[in-house]
Amino acid sequence: MRITGKVTAIGLIAVLALAACGESGTDGDKQKSSPGFSECETNPNTCNSGETKQGGTLTVVLEKKLPNWNIFDSDGNTYEAGQAMAGMLPAPIIVKPDASVEWNKNFFAEAPKVEGESPMKVTLKIRPEAVWDDGTPITAKDFEAFWHWNNGRDCPGCTSAATAGYDLISAVTGSDNGKTVTLTFDKAYPDWMSLFNFLYPAHIAEKVGPLTTPEGLKASFEAFKTTLPTWTGGPYKISESKQDESLTLVPNQKWYGSVKPSLEKIVFRIIVDQAQHANALRNKEVQMLISQPNEDLVNQIKTVPGVNFNLAKGPTWEHTDLNLQNEFLKDMPLRQAIFTAIDRKAIIDRTVGRFFQGAAPLDNHIFMPGTKGYKDHVTATGQGSGDVDKAKKILTDAGYRLEGTKLTTPGGKVVGPLRIRYTAGNTLREATAQLIQSNLAAIGVTVTIQPTDGLGETLESGDFDIIIFAWVGSSFTSDKKDLFSTDGGGNYGHWSNKEADGYMDEGSRTLDPDKARELFNKADEIMSREAYNLPLFQKPVLLAIYSDYVNVRNNATSAGPTYNIEDWGLKQ
Repeated sequence: MRITGKVTAIGLIAVLALAACGESGTDGDKQKSSPGFSECETNPNTCNSGETKQGGTLTVVLEKKLPNWNIFDSDGNTYEAGQAMAGMLPAPIIVKPDASVEWNKNFFAEAPKVEGESPMKVTLKIRPEAVWDDGTPITAKDFEAFWHWNNGRDCPGCTSAATAGYDLISAVTGSDNGKTVTLTFDKAYPDWMSLFNFLYPAHIAEKVGPLTTPEGLKASFEAFKTTLPTWTGGPYKISESKQDESLTLVPNQKWYGSVKPSLEKIVFRIIVDQAQHANALRNKEVQMLISQPNEDLVNQIKTVPGVNFNLAKGPTWEHTDLNLQNEFLKDMPLRQAIFTAIDRKAIIDRTVGRFFQGAAPLDNHIFMPGTKGYKDHVTATGQGSGDVDKAKKILTDAGYRLEGTKLTTPGGKVVGPLRIRYTAGNTLREATAQLIQSNLAAIGVTVTIQPTDGLGETLESGDFDIIIFAWVGSSFTSDKKDLFSTDGGGNYGHWSNKEADGYMDEGSRTLDPDKARELFNKADEIMSREAYNLPLFQKPVLLAIYSDYVNVRNNATSAGPTYNIEDWGLKQ
């Protein structure tokens, strides 16, 4: 899964909270929660609460390798890296399992204040006690550096995962010895709370290069990617790292928060082969899974004594993207035919639908079902229907010829083969790739399947023709600009439509929520028609953990269960 560097939040723009814990109840074997987590259906923010005792180790499985240590880099911007780094990064905003947001009382001395529209100013007051673990105060300099790295202007060489919002800030200034931060936006930016959801230390960056030049900014940006963090501004710090194997955290003695960590260690263990996860849990080699669920894994977890589990449906959504730099996929009719031949219902029936009730095709790239703004722009196109006859007609109308098992372009060139890629070890995506391979064979397009164990690198390099992955979404709209606009950091397939760019740009700046939704839906309608990204379904998010641990709960937003990592502990 990919994250966008943004968080799920309720800010100035009125949005509806997503159903983070899904519908309540059960459907035969498609049970969403064990009895120990049943309260999560109605009380997602407080379920599994309890007093903790000192000591203990919690080992958590990560199913992907960590690409690097810089989670605002487009390559390092993965869900797993975000979970691993959450204990070290100051978090001004807390995103809760019900998709609501709170300003972090451990970090801020008082609620943020917003004034004006043109310009719009946001005032943030950092607690005097908030420090990095070497005693350096966390100040406006850390906000300023983060802005320079991500605004798309000051560091052209920085491969930022998200620039939307940062590019609208004209100044980040500090006062009161840097403990008061003022963000000045040239124009109103309703989703300002999606920015600065974590910070990196400016004083460490300055040791690499000056933060006043593009060269210095890039040098520090790159250093954060490759250098193991020996610093922390959160409740935990790294005590040991074994590349591609594990990351061990211990409490940060300089942690300024009101709740001191009770666990002696948190270990993130990387197990890429998902088939090993249930056995590792059963053998107590690990105590917690946040794996992407599949039928076999969920059924095995149900049989492990003492383990509670919860499946939650939120803004995370699975999709198939095409690389428009491929010589064949540049042609829109071919893309439209490919998506029309893909049978989403069959994919769901064979994958997520086997163990999770309510799984259904997703028909919007911006808004999730149940939220204001959700409109079906996909069904009318026929895409995702598996209608082979319609797909063939699109091709023949465009001058393509199907001769036996081969499809040729109007110019007489055989189409393909095309490579479809997915995360190695992910059995659901493997099954999806196999179904897509079969679907496209019916229209004469040969597809070869090639897993990748480095999703971020594969996306960033464009080393794919078709790819299956997920966006860990938010309830904001403006962050979608980074995913789909021409120059967006998450637009790995290089789709470009200037009209859609204009709608998204205007939508990300309007304070009228109805108008913003209307504008983004116009962009979504264009994207659906041009067949770049085919939404598949909302993904269920899994948490499984031994009942000995409390204050750990599922969070289907981009924040994940580590949103309250300092609260985790052994039951008293």
